[in-house]
Amino acid sequence: MTLTAPRTHASAPPVEPSSASRPWLVPAIVLVAAAICWAVALPGLRDAPWNLFGLLAASGPLFPVSIVLATVAFCLAIALRTHRTAGAALVSTVLMMRLPTAVSTDAPLYSWTYKHFGPTDYIQRFGVVDVDVDIYHNWPGAFSFIAWLNTVTGVETISVAQWFTVGSQLAVTAAVFFLARTYGMGTPTALVAAFGAHTANWVAQDYLSPQAIGFALAIVVMALLLASGTTKAAAWVAVPIFAAIVVTHQLTPYWLLAALFVLTLLGRVKPKYIFLVFAAIAIGYMLLHLNVLSQFGRLLNFDFLSNILTPSARNETLGNPSLGQVVSSWSARAVTLLLWVSAGIVTVVRLVRRRDQWRDALVPAVVAFSPGLILVAQGYGGEALFRVFLYSIPGCMLILAPGLTRMLRGEAARARRTAQAGAAVIASIAGLLSMQAYYGGWFANLVTPESVRLTTDILQNEDPATLTIGVAPGAPGRLVAEYVDFVQANQQFDSGIDMWLTSWPGWENEQFADPRRVTRLTDSLVWEQRPALVVITQQMRDYSTYYGTLPDGALGRFENILEDDPRWELAHESDETLVYRLNLGVTPQG
Repeated sequence: MTLTAPRTHASAPPVEPSSASRPWLVPAIVLVAAAICWAVALPGLRDAPWNLFGLLAASGPLFPVSIVLATVAFCLAIALRTHRTAGAALVSTVLMMRLPTAVSTDAPLYSWTYKHFGPTDYIQRFGVVDVDVDIYHNWPGAFSFIAWLNTVTGVETISVAQWFTVGSQLAVTAAVFFLARTYGMGTPTALVAAFGAHTANWVAQDYLSPQAIGFALAIVVMALLLASGTTKAAAWVAVPIFAAIVVTHQLTPYWLLAALFVLTLLGRVKPKYIFLVFAAIAIGYMLLHLNVLSQFGRLLNFDFLSNILTPSARNETLGNPSLGQVVSSWSARAVTLLLWVSAGIVTVVRLVRRRDQWRDALVPAVVAFSPGLILVAQGYGGEALFRVFLYSIPGCMLILAPGLTRMLRGEAARARRTAQAGAAVIASIAGLLSMQAYYGGWFANLVTPESVRLTTDILQNEDPATLTIGVAPGAPGRLVAEYVDFVQANQQFDSGIDMWLTSWPGWENEQFADPRRVTRLTDSLVWEQRPALVVITQQMRDYSTYYGTLPDGALGRFENILEDDPRWELAHESDETLVYRLNLGVTPQG
């Protein structure tokens, strides 16, 4: 018998794991590239040269490229079914798009941010509100929360405001993800909904404000209401959150109330009588403060055409906005139309194809389009259309996210690669348009530390009877609790020059070529012995240039009028700011 040695086989070389076994690798590489581009671009954003088209144009190519790469990374992660990488790309995109507001500015953006500081400071210092002062003291929810936060952490309101935008947008994005998951969507679809909601949001409601806090809470309330169909306790959990919204913001609760009413009729919310609880809270609080609301004109205004007009639309008609502002406005309109038209088409298709499931198709449509009811009865100071779009974003993404997810995964298209590439391209373009709309007014809204110090000094040291007159938006106001004394002396103590001169026709095209209007205003102030300051900041000049609030050269001529009138004395001068004080004891020459 012959023994044969067992056959031996040469050992195969080890197989390197392929990208197929590590699906996260490619989107992770793209995301790292995006982060590198963003990190290189970031230091230059603070000192970016003034540009009529805003920060995106002034920053150089790496900033917008980083946003596109982050978007591509997210789309790749969804396509390759690597959810953790998609989540990382989502968070990274929020940070890349919003961190410049915190780290590339010397003070919180937007002059109107600072009007929320005073009520917060008042509550923190005195522990009460003065309901006779203004509307903010009657809806003190957000201010009480910030005052409490300041007290327990030791931080100041301005520090909270500096970072608030980043936290606010992260909270809204997380709330939309929660809404989508509660509605029954899987993790990838919920991630797409959250990404789309963040990317489409150009409204810039995310500064320190009652609106920002109320909006994030409203999404959570909507999620809980949709969950109440299977878990009745969810609706009751929503009640205290809704109550917090009611005492925080004047408009948000009534969008929720309208949506809740329709959702209840559709049988989506249980128990049905929860609507009565919500209505009692919202309407009851409104009735208690009806005297305050009546100061702002009619509670209901059924002039639809007037309600849909925005300040930018009015400015395009009456003023002379810059090309940069027009581009930013049309960028915002493009994103808005893309979202609304797409959501509308998908809803109609679902209703036609699934007639037996029409209730299910209408639920996200109610969330998306119920905000439009606001326009029927309220213009909200020319900002109703902005709020309608803002409120509609979560619902629109509930409608669009399933289809977008299937496109990115190549599940519902014959031309798989084309569908995936198309979805990524659309997302990238929408993101850039939204960024242009968001950052287009960057230089018009940069607030300087000097103007913050100056306004604080005026409020703390000037006679409360003093008027502080600005020539355009661009000076922070009402920063400290002492503003209450000024309001008690004159409700319009910090109104702009337009308010004082609009009694003369033709203000919209005021050139200040004829000094008589300003002279008559000065005569009136002197006759009343009313102390006054005129404040002119660099931000006002940039704001006027961008939005066209004053014709070219008008602001310079206005300064010359004050210089030529001996009753106006230059009280403060720097590279950024001029302050003229009215000397009530000087008579005009000639």
